[in-house]
Amino acid sequence: MARKSDVLANPFHLALLGLGGLFLLTSLAYLASGSVLEPARAETAGASREAALWLDRHGPGLLAVELILMLPAAALLVAFDRRNGRPRRPRRPRR
Repeated sequence: MARKSDVLANPFHLALLGLGGLFLLTSLAYLASGSVLEPARAETAGASREAALWLDRHGPGLLAVELILMLPAAALLVAFDRRNGRPRRPRRPRR
């Protein structure tokens, strides 16, 4: 288990965690918006229908932007760890 100081030592850990959480919430909202857009629920949806319509129009682009932001954050996380000489796995002794 990682110590608290190890996680906070690399700022990209928190950035990647935040971007990943945002990506998860956006993808779940985009998935759930499909049920609100069913014609049988059109009369009772109200404000959630407006949000579902917005996600239907802008959801794929928003998910793409979040994914594009996550990839360099992950690469920077790995590069920062390697530059500081902290391997992610303990090294095995050679025989």
